[in-house]
Amino acid sequence: MAAHLPSRQPRPRFALDPSPPLPGGKGTLYLWFSDPAARAAVVRTLRAARRETQVSVSCARIAVREDELDRFILEIGGELAPAQTRRTRALFIASDRVPSLDDFGQVATLHDLHVRAQTGWLLDQLEQGQITSHFHPIVHASDISRVFAHEALLRGLGPDGAPLAPLSILQLAREAGLMAQLDLAACRAAIREAAQLDPSVTVFINFSPGMMDDAEICLRATVAAIDSAGLDHGRFVFEVIEADRIDDAEHLKRVLDSYRRDGFRVALDDLGAGWSTLTLVHRLRPDFIKLDRELIREVHRDPVKDLIASKLLEIGHGLGIHTIVEGVEQSAELQWARARGADFVQGFLIARPAPGPRPSRG
Repeated sequence: MAAHLPSRQPRPRFALDPSPPLPGGKGTLYLWFSDPAARAAVVRTLRAARRETQVSVSCARIAVREDELDRFILEIGGELAPAQTRRTRALFIASDRVPSLDDFGQVATLHDLHVRAQTGWLLDQLEQGQITSHFHPIVHASDISRVFAHEALLRGLGPDGAPLAPLSILQLAREAGLMAQLDLAACRAAIREAAQLDPSVTVFINFSPGMMDDAEICLRATVAAIDSAGLDHGRFVFEVIEADRIDDAEHLKRVLDSYRRDGFRVALDDLGAGWSTLTLVHRLRPDFIKLDRELIREVHRDPVKDLIASKLLEIGHGLGIHTIVEGVEQSAELQWARARGADFVQGFLIARPAPGPRPSRG
């Protein structure tokens, strides 16, 4: 039975208040420009599309046909740099009416509308199970042919069906207020696809601060997905990422302790990236620590990095914590990790993230 998490008064967060989709129907889109280059780019797009438009020095009035606002916002938003969309103001008025004074309270940035136009696509990805995982192996430092674990990494498809960079998905989810939903979808995808891996291999699943906002629901959903797949809880490690964004370490500890009571293990990512992660080591007492990839880059050539990283490994060993050196891209970095007694390594020198094995048919 899943452990019951201690109650906590939820604090309002944008991540739990998704941006609403844009309205359908025909109407008029008003744009106000503070950037002449943005105005010129939008005018070029409008003329190429032969749209009914009135344009002044600083404003454009554009007739929008039935149910095409999403597509149109994506089209013009894609022509501008993000900074330009943030400086361009926008207002959509449904039907043929003239805007009133109250309507001007709804003026937003073009960037806001662009995010909302993409929300429908992202919601479809989440609801239809199109979020998937690639797996990045973690291997024994002493013998890189022996795979200890795989880290599940978020992957998805863009509106055109082409693979989309994970950072783009994360940025859109954060701006659209869908981080909690994305975290849970990514977790379920990792569990679903982990069922196709060797049963002896451990699976690391990223645990972001967004999962703390309704941690009990996340835990119940995680346990249900793992049990439904018939997988052992002990195979899974929840890897705390973006630790610098965590402002309540005690609540995080209570959440992770509940995961541990259900048989899961815990890892702390990016050790050495800042003082906050080092402080969390003694509070969380993780089962694994991962040294920050930036600290490991050229560590064999930099005496300062060498000293810091060596001491972090020493701390891990002294506390009985398994150590993982990530970001290994050169043979010399691998040799350094071995010489300093790291337990495991991960990086492009060993392998790049790749899809897991597909289930056989028939």
